[in-house]
Amino acid sequence: MNALLRHRGPDDEGVYLDGRAGVGIAARRLSVIDVEGGHQPLANEDGTVWAALNGEIYNHPDLRERLRAEGHIFATGTDTEILVHAYEQYGEDLVHHLDGMFAFAVWDAPRRRLLVVRDRFGEKPLYYTDRGGALTFASELTALRSGVPGSWELDPTAIDAFFVLGYIPGPGTVFSNAWQLPPGHLLIWDVDHPGVRLRRYWTPPVSHAEGGVPVAGLVSETRRLLERSVAARMIADVPLGVLLSGGVDSTLVAAIAAAASSRRLKTFTVGYDTGAVNELEPARRAAAALGSDHHQVVLRSSDVAARVSRVIAALDQPLADEALVAMHALAEFARQEVTVVIGGEGADELFCGYPRYTWLSRAERLHRVAPRRALAVASRAASALGDSRRARRLRDLLTAQSTAVRSASWVTAGRPEARDHVYGPRLHADMATMEGIVGPAQENGACGRAVAAAMRRDQEVWLPDDVLMKADRASMQVSLELRTPYLERDLAAFAYSVPIDVHRRGGGKYLLRETLAQLMPGTVSHRRKVAFRTPTVDWLRGPLKPLLEEHVLHGALTGEGWFDLAALTGLARQHWDGQEDHTGVLWPALTLGLWLDSLGSAARA
Repeated sequence: MNALLRHRGPDDEGVYLDGRAGVGIAARRLSVIDVEGGHQPLANEDGTVWAALNGEIYNHPDLRERLRAEGHIFATGTDTEILVHAYEQYGEDLVHHLDGMFAFAVWDAPRRRLLVVRDRFGEKPLYYTDRGGALTFASELTALRSGVPGSWELDPTAIDAFFVLGYIPGPGTVFSNAWQLPPGHLLIWDVDHPGVRLRRYWTPPVSHAEGGVPVAGLVSETRRLLERSVAARMIADVPLGVLLSGGVDSTLVAAIAAAASSRRLKTFTVGYDTGAVNELEPARRAAAALGSDHHQVVLRSSDVAARVSRVIAALDQPLADEALVAMHALAEFARQEVTVVIGGEGADELFCGYPRYTWLSRAERLHRVAPRRALAVASRAASALGDSRRARRLRDLLTAQSTAVRSASWVTAGRPEARDHVYGPRLHADMATMEGIVGPAQENGACGRAVAAAMRRDQEVWLPDDVLMKADRASMQVSLELRTPYLERDLAAFAYSVPIDVHRRGGGKYLLRETLAQLMPGTVSHRRKVAFRTPTVDWLRGPLKPLLEEHVLHGALTGEGWFDLAALTGLARQHWDGQEDHTGVLWPALTLGLWLDSLGSAARA
């Protein structure tokens, strides 16, 4: 198991075994803090408490001083050692004292008890299986499967959800007998009382404050908290840089990091040699304004097929986020210069950055005030815009029954309706309703309005299972640590306290835009939100065409009955001929097909 996670920790490895209890903990280490002294697993003074950590505890300097004042003795400067002493001091409540991104395990030998914890937002992954009272856990499903012999059956309901959403929502996984430890949860397992017990230790607030709060004070507090968060995430004993797209989120982080750094900040950007989307120029302008040591890499069409095959085959479960491959190219490029990078993940979900939030608010008002008019508007829009992607999104937003479904429809690109046409016999019987896939509606109760409900769902599902999974897998495949200052616990709590109408001003992320305007007047603070996009439509018509033929039209995806060969063949030909843009269906189909073929026939049974 440990060997399969070498990419996560190429610098060191260790194993602790408690033979009497029949418990073992193994760890791989990417050395970032106390490079020489941070060997894991790591114990307290008398060897009764052991810990292994994947991630970083950003407030470890303050915690170390507090624990020393209580009489604890530290042997290293690593943040992992914080865990054993904090557990001695606070027990399971140590989680409330930690700020960081983490998945960790603590073994309490005298009590014969294991504690496994995942961070509040799910920045670091943690999977487990419990078979016959025996618990096995790992950072990736690939390692987990290697340590647990026996059947690993694919879950058709998970694959259905994957095709619709582009990711597999937790706590389930692509396998029917493995689970994710949900974000903000801890797991307790006792040798003498086998069985998994889960407890949620953190829950996002369910409502935002009402209006009437002085905006100037909110901007000042945003800046104060973000500066503190970035400073904590710059603590490292290895080279560090920032991923810079030229948009508000990354430029704001880079501006704060550049001001705080004693050295010239390194920044990194990825671009493309085809298609109409590119971040090279806005990132170059932002870097010039910052005076950073800027590096850019171009992901060329000639390299795309090999990278897609390599990246997707290495995933522990399928993910159809189109930015994954580009982010991997950027991470691999940055790793030549640095070991740690800072990114902008979480800003959109916490500070109301997605354009769909504005559409959701408009649709909600129409449905509440004039539901018949909403249907009429949808009908007219569909007629005016034809069958374009924009028309489908607008129609879905206006006609869906719940905010949860309406929000999900914005990013599903017509795939829910396509299932009847493209699914094969192995999936047809397990098709769920959209409500079954996205979960119950959240409009009622304290959540109140549509935007608050959509943001909450995005924070609990979309963020950990798509955005952060993409960031984690793209970076850790090349042994690069990616840190996310927007998910700092106090900054997040502050974001929850801000009225929705303040967040939504100016098209969203008002507080971040105003903070950036203070730091870099006249730069990009009013640039319209642009997602981390890739020219996937062009790639599928060019360099990825052979992969479509191999893994979609001739692979396990259709050969084993998951999808319908004739339907996908027709869509692929229309896409190749330029008649239609079927990227929304073909990309997840390619992702799943390539991933299935990488598993081998035994694992697919």
